Amino acid sequence: MKVSILKQKDFSLLMLGKLVSLMGTQMQNFALSLYVLKITGSATKFASVLAVTLIPQLILGPIAGVFTDWLDRKKIIIVLDMLSGILVGIYAIIFAINGCLSLNQVYILAISLSIISLVFNPAISTVIPSITKKEELVDANGINSFIMNLGNLAAPALAGVLFGFYDMFLILAINSISFILSFICEIFVDIPKTNKKPEKINAKSFINDFGEGIKFIKNKKIMLSVITLGLIINFTFTPIFSVGLTYISKQILKITDYQYGILETVLVIPMLMAPFICSSISKKIKFSRILFLDIFFTSILIGIMAIIPSTIYLNFFNSNFIPYISLITVTFIISLMISIGNMALGIMFQQEVPLEMMGRVGSVMGSVCMAAIPIGQIIFGLLFDKIEAWMCVSICSGILFITILAFKKALCGNTEDSNLSITNESLSLSSPEVVYAVDTNEH
Repeated sequence: MKVSILKQKDFSLLMLGKLVSLMGTQMQNFALSLYVLKITGSATKFASVLAVTLIPQLILGPIAGVFTDWLDRKKIIIVLDMLSGILVGIYAIIFAINGCLSLNQVYILAISLSIISLVFNPAISTVIPSITKKEELVDANGINSFIMNLGNLAAPALAGVLFGFYDMFLILAINSISFILSFICEIFVDIPKTNKKPEKINAKSFINDFGEGIKFIKNKKIMLSVITLGLIINFTFTPIFSVGLTYISKQILKITDYQYGILETVLVIPMLMAPFICSSISKKIKFSRILFLDIFFTSILIGIMAIIPSTIYLNFFNSNFIPYISLITVTFIISLMISIGNMALGIMFQQEVPLEMMGRVGSVMGSVCMAAIPIGQIIFGLLFDKIEAWMCVSICSGILFITILAFKKALCGNTEDSNLSITNESLSLSSPEVVYAVDTNEH
């Protein structure tokens, strides 16, 4: 991965703005979770805050994508970052005056920022392929992924310290300033105009443009396959790591909070390694095949993970130390595989989707895939209560294994996706940075 691309003004300013904004937002998200738990003492009410942020994205996501494609993307990200900064700043002032925020005020803040992100995220995701040369796209995405993961790692630790000493006011103030600084950086980034606004804006033009996005997805077999895969992955894999990993660690292995903290930290390290590995292997293997191999081996690794909480395995040991180390080892490798797959998927989108359609296609994909997360969490949450943990994890492994074999031809065939390998000579630009746990949030 070549870092010389950071010498380019537009790219370096974009990375600086994204990092500052991400740090502020992640600090706020972390502190807000602690604050809600502090004022309510209820994990359910905290979960409800997370749930309400999904509602606008599920309902309005595909609609917002059309407007993103119509409008000037530079103006979108500048105006929305400034609006976010003002909104969070107002909340900082409210907290300073009242000394607290009510739960309803937290709901309003969470929903407002979620609605803003509906248009902001598809717009910011198109900037990298717009401002970088085609032969630099892999390195640009690698650097972006590394910097963002670094921010995700540092923000919670910093927020924990500041929240402990200064409560929510300082966190909100920092996030407000971070949006303003990001807005200033974006002013000086030269982003080519790729928006395609209809001559007459009405319901008919909206339906036509939205229909074009759906038609594009249906006609692109590789895109349809990836969206279906994302739906199934989010239904199975995400609950295993968001619910199952915590349940296995705390309820079955009975590890300490300190040990659990180490586990969570270890899982971040592969995210920093993945850009370098993906950049190297992508020169030899096409991205669609990387995605196939990634999910194939991940399904097997999850099957191995299922052995760890089983009674048979645990009975071999007198303490939880070896099972704990086993869990760290397996989840470390899974995290690495998932992170590499995220990068591969993101660059596949940038190759396959025209810049002027990124908003529509990315928003539809994000909304469809995101819808599977709460359903999967509810179903697997119930399963963890009803049957043994190793059986739940095995079900996840089996679903992923059967699914990826069913999509082998679509991902590894030599037809439509034959141009998905990366060389310095052959690389087309396009669509959004999508993650295959499919988290489309940029800030």
